Amino acid sequence: MAHRRVRRAAGFLHPVPLGALAILAANDHWGKAAWPGLVTGKLSDVAGLVFFPLLLQGIWEVGGGAVRPRVLALACVATALGFAAVKVFPPAHLLYEHGLGLLQWPYWVARAELLGVWPPPLAPVSLEADPTDLLALPAVLLAWAVGRARGAEPPSR
Repeated sequence: MAHRRVRRAAGFLHPVPLGALAILAANDHWGKAAWPGLVTGKLSDVAGLVFFPLLLQGIWEVGGGAVRPRVLALACVATALGFAAVKVFPPAHLLYEHGLGLLQWPYWVARAELLGVWPPPLAPVSLEADPTDLLALPAVLLAWAVGRARGAEPPSR
């Protein structure tokens, strides 16, 4: 029986996490403003929990790390624990707000440069601390399922 070699980052390139990323972006930028409420709030949480573990696994693999199921397991656990901490542990919540603000700031500076306006100051993002968001945690199991069943390519000869 011929062994099949798993393609690096194939889990993240699957339509499910790519769709989750598209949903997350659209929901955060338009959906929540147009239809604020429970559904749009939880939709972003579910989408993030689906795509983020596969992103972590893909970064590991593209960076030269071995393709191993335990990497996916650790990525899923780290995502779930990080998500839960941000939702219920104030220091983690604060770290998330400031960290994401720092990551987004270069975009806002580039945008200001293109528009010919003064760049905004570095500022944290605003995140609602809602422990009911923990109801979305089972979504990480979809990331696990996609990652475990990801595409493979035939072995090279």
